[in-house]
Amino acid sequence: MHAIVLAAALILFAATAADGANDLVAPLVASASAPPHVEHAAPAAAEVDDAPSGSLKTYLVIVCRTNGPKENGNKLLEWHASLLASILNTTADSLLVDALSAARPRLVFSFQHVVSGFAARLTNAEVAQLAKLPWCVEALPDATYRLMTTYTPELLRVSPPGTGAWSVGGSMGEGVIVGILDNGIDPRHVSFLDDGMPPPPAKWRGGCHFGGAPCNKKLIGGRSRGPQSHGTHTSGTAVGAFVRDVKLSPADAPGAVASGMAPRAHLAFYEVCVGDTCSATEILTVTEKGAFQDGVDVISISASDDTQKPFYKDLIAVGSLSAVMSGVFFSTSAGNAGPLERSVTNCAPWQLTVAASTMGRRIVSRIQLGNGVVLDGENLNQYNPVENRPLVFVSGMFADGALNGVDVRGKIVACDRSEDPITRADMVEKAGGAGMVSWSSLKRGAATTPVDSLTIAASRVPHADGQVIMAYINSTASPTASLTFLGAQLNRSSLPAIAEYSSRGPCNMSSVGVLKPDITGPGTNIVASVPGAGSNASTGTPTTTFGMLSGTSMSTPHLSGIVAMLKKARPEWSPAAIKSALMTTADVTHPDGTPIVDETTGRPNCFAMGAGLVNPTRALDPGLVYDLAPADYIPYVCGLGYEENFVKDIIAQPMMNVSCATAGKIEGKDLNYPSIMVTLTPAAPSVVVRRTVTNIGDPLSVYTAEVVTPKGVAVEVVPNVLGFGVMLRRSDFTVKLTRGADAAANGGTAEGSLRWVSRNGKYSVRSPIAILFDPLPNN
Repeated sequence: MHAIVLAAALILFAATAADGANDLVAPLVASASAPPHVEHAAPAAAEVDDAPSGSLKTYLVIVCRTNGPKENGNKLLEWHASLLASILNTTADSLLVDALSAARPRLVFSFQHVVSGFAARLTNAEVAQLAKLPWCVEALPDATYRLMTTYTPELLRVSPPGTGAWSVGGSMGEGVIVGILDNGIDPRHVSFLDDGMPPPPAKWRGGCHFGGAPCNKKLIGGRSRGPQSHGTHTSGTAVGAFVRDVKLSPADAPGAVASGMAPRAHLAFYEVCVGDTCSATEILTVTEKGAFQDGVDVISISASDDTQKPFYKDLIAVGSLSAVMSGVFFSTSAGNAGPLERSVTNCAPWQLTVAASTMGRRIVSRIQLGNGVVLDGENLNQYNPVENRPLVFVSGMFADGALNGVDVRGKIVACDRSEDPITRADMVEKAGGAGMVSWSSLKRGAATTPVDSLTIAASRVPHADGQVIMAYINSTASPTASLTFLGAQLNRSSLPAIAEYSSRGPCNMSSVGVLKPDITGPGTNIVASVPGAGSNASTGTPTTTFGMLSGTSMSTPHLSGIVAMLKKARPEWSPAAIKSALMTTADVTHPDGTPIVDETTGRPNCFAMGAGLVNPTRALDPGLVYDLAPADYIPYVCGLGYEENFVKDIIAQPMMNVSCATAGKIEGKDLNYPSIMVTLTPAAPSVVVRRTVTNIGDPLSVYTAEVVTPKGVAVEVVPNVLGFGVMLRRSDFTVKLTRGADAAANGGTAEGSLRWVSRNGKYSVRSPIAILFDPLPNN
C-alpha cells in the first residue's frame, strides 16, 4: 500500500484533481453554497481564536528542513506526513490515504517551494504539542484576507497606433501567462474568447476546472466553482480581449471598446476566496501551484490583510518571496483604508504594491434644487426620474432611530455620510422616502468615490455641494428637489488624482525600510467584464455584461496586465528590473505639467501614490534600472531580525543554502530599491543610502543627478555624474540625507526626489525620496 499511496500522490503533483476531489497539492475554494470545508474557506479571525479547544483549525506548520530530504517531490511529501503522524498517533500512509480521499483531511497540503512546511488541521492541544518539538519552527493559524473591491488603455496611453506601448513595444502580452487569484470567474464571458489567440506556451501544465465550461487559448486553465463579479472584473481588466459596443446601461451611447491591458496574454484563474474573504493558506497553496507547477509568469491578487504583521506571519509575503526568487512577478493591492495614514498593506519589497487613482468616468445622477441650482453627483444604478419632491435634511444615525421622528414619505432625504450609505438608503426606502442625497465629509474633500450601488433614487456629491444643498434647505420653508439618472459620462480632460479610499503609506513597521505603495494605477469607476444575470458556466451562450467597480482591486490588475506586456517585450528583464522600469518612469505630473495630487488634500503625496501614475510606454525604455538578483533579498530578510530558522525555512529554495552568517545583513534603506525612504531623528540626524543602477539604455551615456530636496533636509549624491560605455554596466552611488534645524516644523514627513537625467535628454530616471521625522513602531 505504501507504494500505491505515493504513486497517487505523485499523480496529484503532476496534474490537478477532478472537480470535487481533494487535491493534496492544490485544494481550491468552494462556492458560497458548497458545504463548508476548512481548507476551502478560512474561518474569520474571531472564529479561529474562539473555537472550542478540541475543534480542528487550519495551520501552516513551518518545519526545520535541516534533517529532512534535500530534494523536493515524493520524499518531502512523505517526510511531512511522517512528522504530522508523530503527533497524531497514526501512520504517514494513513494520512496520505486520508488526504486523497477524505472530505476533511488532516494533511491539507505539502509545500514544495514557497515555504518549508505543510498545512494541516489541528486542535489547540496538538498545536501546543508541536511547539515543544525541535523540528517545528512555528505553527501559524490561517488568517483572513479581504478582496479590495474601457477607457484606461487610452488613459495610460498604451493604445494610440504608432505611439502607444502596444505599438512601441510590439507587445500585447503574447505568450505570457497571468495568474489571477480571486473569488470566481465567468468563463463564458466574451472578454475571455480566444479569437486570434495563439496556443498557450508549452510550459503550461495546469488543469481546467470551470464547472463544465471548456478552456480555450485565452482562458487556458485553473479552477472556479461559479461566476463572481470581482474575479471576472479583475481578470478582464488585466487580460480581457477586445470587445466592441460596450454599454453599462441603456442610457449609454454605443460604440465603446473594452479590453484589458494585455489583451493577447493567456489567463489562468484560481479561485481562492468565498465572497470577499480569502484564506491565507489557500493563497499560499495556489501561489505554489501557479508559480512552480502550472507555469504562470505573473501572479495578481487584489487582496490584503486587515492588519500589518511581520513578513514571516504574512503568508502572501512568504509565498510571493519564493515566487519572485524563481522569476515570477507578484502584483498586489495597497488596500482600501485611505485616506488614513500608515494604512497600506502588502509591504514586502519583492511585491509590487499598487495604489488607485481616479479617472474621467462618472455615472452621473443629477440633482436640481427648487431654486434652479443643478448639481451632478453619482450613483451606480439606474432609476426612474424623481421630480419636484419635498427635500428634508435628517441628521444623526439612522440605525439609532434618527428617521423615526421625521416624515419622509414621498420626500428626498438629504444627509451626510456618517453611516454606511447602503444602510441609509435601505432605511429611507423602508420609511417611504422617494430618494436620497448624501455628501462626503470635509476631510474627504472633493472625493465622490467609490460610487454607491443603491436601489433607491440617489446621488452622492462632494462636501462643498452638500453645503450648497444645506444653504438652500435653510433658505426656504418648502425646499424641493428632483433626481435624474444621466448614466456614464467620460470626461477625457478630467485629470486623475489619488483616490481617497486608496490606503496611504508608510508601512506601519519600522524595519521594512521601503516606501509603500510602489505605484498607482487607475482604480475608480473601472469598466470591465462581469457575469450576467443567471450566468452559468455550463451554458454555451457567451456573457456580454460589463460593470463598473472601484478600489485598489481594480488598479492592481491594470499593473499586472502591463507587466505581462513588458515581459513579452523585454523577456530578459528580472521581476526587480520590471518593477524598477515601472516606478522610475511613472508620471508625477499630468500632460499639462500640473502635479498629480491626493484627492483629499489637493497636494502631491508620495505616501499616497508611491512613485507615481504608471506610464507603460516610458517603462519599455527606462534607461537605467535598480535590479536585484534572487540572492539579494536574503541579506534584507536577515536584517529584519528574524530567527535564523525562520529565514532558512521561509526562503525554501532547495538550490540556495540560506545562511545569514554567510549572506550578511542590510538595513531596509540599503536594499537596491527604486525609491528611497529613511527616518531622520534628532538622535540620528544623518543617514547614508547606497544604490546601484544598471544601464539598459544607450550604450554610451552620461547621467547627471538632479535633486528636489525635501523640506528641512540636506541631500548629497556621490558621485553626482554617472558614465556608461556599454550596456549592462553597473554603477554605484550613495545618497546622504541630513536633518536640518527646521525639520521639526514640517510635521512628521517630507518628500522630494532624485532624478538621473541623461545628457542627451532621452532618459529621466526618477526615484521618490520619503523622509520620516518620527520613528515607526517596532514590528
